[in-house]
Amino acid sequence: MWRRAAERRIRARARREGCDAVLEIGDLAVVDRPYFVYQDLSALLVAEDRMRAGREEFFRLLDTPARVTRRIAWQRHVYGNATGVFAMSRWLADHLVEHEGIPRRAVHVVPPGATSLAGAGPLPARPADAPRRRLLFLGTEFRTKGGDQVVAALQVLRREVDPRITLTVAGPRSWPLPGAPPAGVTFLGRVPRERVVSLIDAHDVFVMPSRLEGFGIAFVEALGRGVPCVGRRACAMPEIIDDGETGALVEGDDPSDLAEIVARVLADDRVHAQARARAAEVAGFFTWDRAAADMVRAIEASSSG
Repeated sequence: MWRRAAERRIRARARREGCDAVLEIGDLAVVDRPYFVYQDLSALLVAEDRMRAGREEFFRLLDTPARVTRRIAWQRHVYGNATGVFAMSRWLADHLVEHEGIPRRAVHVVPPGATSLAGAGPLPARPADAPRRRLLFLGTEFRTKGGDQVVAALQVLRREVDPRITLTVAGPRSWPLPGAPPAGVTFLGRVPRERVVSLIDAHDVFVMPSRLEGFGIAFVEALGRGVPCVGRRACAMPEIIDDGETGALVEGDDPSDLAEIVARVLADDRVHAQARARAAEVAGFFTWDRAAADMVRAIEASSSG
């Protein structure tokens, strides 16, 4: 009901304003003029991942087979009538072409902006001889983003590498695992967006081996502050993290494998130097001004074609 009501209002507004084209953030409506949809995920992709991995915790709006079916049908309806689809990642773009039948010419990769990096100021000083022991996990969907694996990996790191390694967990409203946070873990709960940069600046490595990630703007925020990242070799994460250069990618859910990779990144001077050297480039690219310009060019090209 909400979607149909929104569709009527968007159509009426587009006619009233005399728009040449409409940009929708999400699959909102089919309108009677050229329109483009900006997406980070598709319902079909989420459903396929859930069925393949047997995971039920993803995306509460898709919590029943009937809702999944309706959402997939709706997206296909909106995509099928759109002039173009802007995908936040190459990973999603390829899925839309290969699995949802959208013509390649109609799909445009437009990475998003990282609002928190705008005006964030200079990078903090990081003395070359300072010990690196501070890990950060930041994500509201704790299990989906691999938080349980990170906490388990920390115990391996403290036991086998250095008992002084610590982990800060921020994002969930309450501690998401049984019992109290284990030794070495500081749990902050929800943090306001304006604290994200200072939180990143206070840590040495950002760790979030997300099992399903629409894009991964938190990796961009960390890399834009010169902090190496450990993610998963999945979704859009390989497009953001340069494996072996600005961080590393784990495969699978084994905490010991993750601990080994994190330990390697903590100790790798070159990775830290590369992440810091590329920080300005990352922050300069992932802006909404650049994203908007990319979209305008694609819309104008479509209109002239």
